[in-house]
Amino acid sequence: MTTRKYPILIALALALAAAGSFAGCWDSGPFQMYSCDNPCYGLEVYECDDPCTVCEGACVELPYLGFSDPILLWRGDATVGDAAPECPAETPDLVFDGYGGFADAHSCPTCLCTQPSCELPPGLRGSASATCDGTAPTSFDAPGGWDGACTAPAAAASAELGSLLIPAPTVSDCAPTIDPGGAPPDLPAPFAVRARGCAGTADKHTCGDPSKMCIASPVPQPEGFSICIRYLRPGEPVCPEQYPELQPLHAGFDDTRSCTPCGCDPLEGSACSALVSAYEDTSCRQLLGAETVTLAGPKCVAGPDLRLESMAARWITNEPGTCAPTGGVATGQVTPKGASYFCCESDEVIAVH
Repeated sequence: MTTRKYPILIALALALAAAGSFAGCWDSGPFQMYSCDNPCYGLEVYECDDPCTVCEGACVELPYLGFSDPILLWRGDATVGDAAPECPAETPDLVFDGYGGFADAHSCPTCLCTQPSCELPPGLRGSASATCDGTAPTSFDAPGGWDGACTAPAAAASAELGSLLIPAPTVSDCAPTIDPGGAPPDLPAPFAVRARGCAGTADKHTCGDPSKMCIASPVPQPEGFSICIRYLRPGEPVCPEQYPELQPLHAGFDDTRSCTPCGCDPLEGSACSALVSAYEDTSCRQLLGAETVTLAGPKCVAGPDLRLESMAARWITNEPGTCAPTGGVATGQVTPKGASYFCCESDEVIAVH
């Protein structure tokens, strides 16, 4: 009976083809006939590779046990500011968004303190009292940033004074700053790798090779994207030969990194003393009186009959001291969250000789 069945099947196939039931892609054999409208007739889905449809994405190795279906995974260098791109139109579904390459430690700027300076008195104070303690004193201000050169104050005495108060020199404050040659003030990104996984829909059985599957993918593949499979089990996998590059990634992180603020300890080792002279003329020639003042306090030049027209000063000791810097200590850490492991196709190009 078997030898009689074949002519009937062939005749039936020819009749159907003539009637337009077959789309021009058909085969016949002792056990199966199919058309492009129904290429998997009589087969399970996992057994069928559609001979009439071409894969419009990429034909890749079938997924391995414990791994997801292949996707497109983009990886960029966050240290140079690579921003994650939008998923391609062919793979519009965002299936992973994450980070990698977390730093174990971070560096803080090196704290410094500006150098203080000894500063001359800002001017003299005249008083009708002979002891420099009278009310309503007259101010004889030196110009801003006075370096001690002869100067005739604008409020020169128009009347005789009983005394002149010479204020003590001062030391400018230390100000915290950072070493410009050290670490930058802003902490770098806590991760070195930015990653994004994209997927789309495709007919898996259009590669014509039962050992491969078709996945959605732009042609050509965009720069920075690789075909990868995601490990679905706990722990770190051993990547299969077809996807040899292991990429550990995380879905998020907690960043508690910081640096203690820069500051300065109290000033130490200051020694500032200056000889301040008062004159009766406007060109610092007729000396009225002079006193050496230190950080210990002011001095009083007593009259009577003092008339101030100009003044000058010079340093005797000019040692402002130093301040020790504080701060710049690294605290906190980056804690990755939601570990994922991907195995990716190698980008290595093997030379063919």
